[in-house]
Amino acid sequence: MERPDWPPHEGLRTIEQIEAQPLKHWLRGHTVPEVIAAAAQNYGEAVAHRFLSTPDAEPIDTTFNDLQSLSEVAASPFASLGPSPVVASLLPALPATLPLAFGAMQAGIYMPINPMLTPDAIGQMLARAQADVLLCPSDIDADRIDQISQHRPELAVTKVPDIKLEVGSVFAGWGLSGGAPKAPMPKDVAAYVHTGGTTGAPKIARLSHANLAFMAFLAAFGGGMREGDVMPCGMPLFHVGGLVFGGLAPIAAGGRIVQLGKDGFRDPAMRSALPAVANREAATLLFAPPTIAIDVLGTTEPNPFASARHWVSSAAPLPKATHEAFTRHTGLQVKEAWGMTEATLVLSFMPPGGETRVGSVGQRLPFCELCIVDQQTKNLLPSGQTGLILARSPGVFAGYVGADDDGLVEGPDGQRWLDTGDLGTFDEDGFLTITGRAKDMILRGGHNIDPGIIEAAYLAHPDVSAAIAVGKPDARVGEVPIVFLTGLPGVSLDADAICAEVNPAISDPVARPRDVVVLATLPLTTVGKPDKPALRREATRIAVAQIVETATSIDVKAGEGGALRVALHPLTHSDASQVRSLGLDVEEAEIV
Repeated sequence: MERPDWPPHEGLRTIEQIEAQPLKHWLRGHTVPEVIAAAAQNYGEAVAHRFLSTPDAEPIDTTFNDLQSLSEVAASPFASLGPSPVVASLLPALPATLPLAFGAMQAGIYMPINPMLTPDAIGQMLARAQADVLLCPSDIDADRIDQISQHRPELAVTKVPDIKLEVGSVFAGWGLSGGAPKAPMPKDVAAYVHTGGTTGAPKIARLSHANLAFMAFLAAFGGGMREGDVMPCGMPLFHVGGLVFGGLAPIAAGGRIVQLGKDGFRDPAMRSALPAVANREAATLLFAPPTIAIDVLGTTEPNPFASARHWVSSAAPLPKATHEAFTRHTGLQVKEAWGMTEATLVLSFMPPGGETRVGSVGQRLPFCELCIVDQQTKNLLPSGQTGLILARSPGVFAGYVGADDDGLVEGPDGQRWLDTGDLGTFDEDGFLTITGRAKDMILRGGHNIDPGIIEAAYLAHPDVSAAIAVGKPDARVGEVPIVFLTGLPGVSLDADAICAEVNPAISDPVARPRDVVVLATLPLTTVGKPDKPALRREATRIAVAQIVETATSIDVKAGEGGALRVALHPLTHSDASQVRSLGLDVEEAEIV
């Protein structure tokens, strides 16, 4: 396929330049196999993927030609399973993970799964998706496989060599024969990617070949990727951030991925060695969640990255103080992006070649429409007003597996738009600021409190690196705000002092939290986002501890549909009654 040059992203003027041509002009393939084939044709024997098992290990290199041939090796046996087989994967970031993923997409549907989910959650998703194959690491526990397989007995479980790049050996003993699979169409589903599952079972989003081929272009353009770029990747490959921004997009652009071991940023050795690895590999782009930026601030000398152009931050907002301190410390501009699984990844990006506005997630990307509406009426709101963000783009997904909900709502023009669930506001230049989540509202009596107002006030304090506000159960008004804080490296926060200093800056008196909790680190999800469900459980534990009289042990668990249940020991009638007054369920136990 002809390779059009992607201009450097400098802002809205570049976006308008791109939109002056039809989308097909910019794509390097209409399906995932076409994108991989075009990369092989364009970049051939250049290294597409370098795997480092440890920071100083001998690399395992895969060229663009290798990547295409290995993907085709995987596609044939997958196709032998029948039409559009669902190939699920619990694999970490092994040398064979991307070729197996692309081969599965060529033959059918690839379904990466967070391996840290419980066996029951994994098994239930596999049953819902009617998965045919489960790719597992070679050291997976046999009992775990048995628990997963109970939900899908017909599942074929296949173990993958831990480090060696031996795609063909994965299928030894399958006894299957089949030729090359039929070429997929752009409208065909290429991947099932599950959401975070913060309440109840994770949803499974259908992503088409057209979605992924579009995002290979859009993420590469938005992130400022160029031919010959070198980009370390420590993000998990079961998430669209790792799979696309750390996989398909740099491949389409002709860049080199340097995979930071099978566990990526979850490996402390890789986290601490990031500057050394980046400099040895002459990294030109860096991308990571805010937690890694905070690590860099606290553990490195100034200007630790010799060759990088900029740092891409995603997965969660980067606090303003951290953003500014990071740029001063490293000399790198931070370019924040925003999107979601249901959009196949990004919808907005701070232009790499343009202005950086701290606190914003940039401007809309080409062929992406964003609007902000009133949450109740869905009427369009003007610049400067906060409301629900709706989106349309060729990256918007094809609905959820096993659910009637397609994630779309009627917009102000009567057409169907993606309900992002995020609240935000545009400034006069089209820069978007995310202010919170619609479902994160703290419900205090009849008063809805936006946690973003609280978080913004605390993040404005120069010593605060992160702030998350959630609702704490309250017997009188339902919920009251509580805020969890972390300090910048080397800074010790005094909860009472900072509460007294910051609360007056919050204009709404009922939004001023009485409980301020300082943590060493925030709990995080497996993709580096603040784990708000864990903080809600901790807020609930604090609320219960403040009212019970006898219990010495309090355990808060997420029950069916995300409802919280409280286990007390010892359990008394009085304490149980107090907990129920908070609107919480109490686990049954012997009353003392």
